[in-house]
Amino acid sequence: MYIYILIAVLAALAAAAGIYAFRYEPFRFRLSQVDINLRQLGKKSNGPKGQPYLHILHLSDFHLRKNSKGKRMFAFVQSLARYEPDLIFITGDLVDQDQNIAYLAEMLKPLKAKCGKFAVLGVHDYYNKKVTEFVKNMIRRKKDYRRENDIARLKQALQSVGVTVLQNQRAAIRCRDADIKGIDIVGIDDPILEKAHVPAALDQEGPRERSLSYYRQKYPEYFRFKQRDFHLLEEDARLLLALVHTPDSHTIMDLAGQGADIIFSGHTHGGQVRLPLVGALLTGCRLSPRFASGLFYFKKFVLYISRGLGEGRYSQFRFLSAPQASMIRVYKK
Repeated sequence: MYIYILIAVLAALAAAAGIYAFRYEPFRFRLSQVDINLRQLGKKSNGPKGQPYLHILHLSDFHLRKNSKGKRMFAFVQSLARYEPDLIFITGDLVDQDQNIAYLAEMLKPLKAKCGKFAVLGVHDYYNKKVTEFVKNMIRRKKDYRRENDIARLKQALQSVGVTVLQNQRAAIRCRDADIKGIDIVGIDDPILEKAHVPAALDQEGPRERSLSYYRQKYPEYFRFKQRDFHLLEEDARLLLALVHTPDSHTIMDLAGQGADIIFSGHTHGGQVRLPLVGALLTGCRLSPRFASGLFYFKKFVLYISRGLGEGRYSQFRFLSAPQASMIRVYKK
């Protein structure tokens, strides 16, 4: 008797979890507020934060479609037009198929930024995955797929609404008068597809990637937490902001080694499935699940990973990892 009751209870819990993961959590959009603190060498301050130096709206992982989820996301993103941040960063996996490119441009058109809108691309932007490729990719990560998307068309559509796509490129902007000389924004192409080239993005010579032994040796040095929640800038430095869709640990180390101050990423969906007391189970890339989402102050750089707003069309669920856009306030003390 009791075994049947237990089975019924477990079945009810499984059904409730399934409904939550597929029908509730993916639609629970939110705008998170994130503060990042900078400090310049030789200019200590113990006073209040004051006004932010920069406002950055960070969007990621739309996987935009014209289904019910896509329509709600469309409305949510357009609701963000009431803000006018200094910068808008979009970190990849914008569409899964070419047929949604015009819909993407329509969604982004109302968004305004005082100093510019910049994007990088992810694997879903480059390829329209087949379900068989998706399943095989869960076992062994693929670097290419059969159905290519029209990247030129995607870039043109984004440019038409004022979004600059950076593919291993850098843009220099002067956002406002301040002690910081200026801001460099570097966009890195997707590491999963082996398109990332940090030296090329910074107009330098060097390999796309170093040896595996180099990254293993350097990992503890770069992924060491800072004891205080601020990032130290050189006294007369320019601020270097980096965008990369996949927070690949090798690419992150390459960027930090070239002086990146803050690195913005997406891709992980926060793990997409998180368990109480455990957190994310995986990230889908070379990065520890403990860094699946959120803000991290490391010794040499700051890393921010968004949970993103959408999911791939073959995995339309989330559990304890609600979709998010982020309004980031950068303070300079």
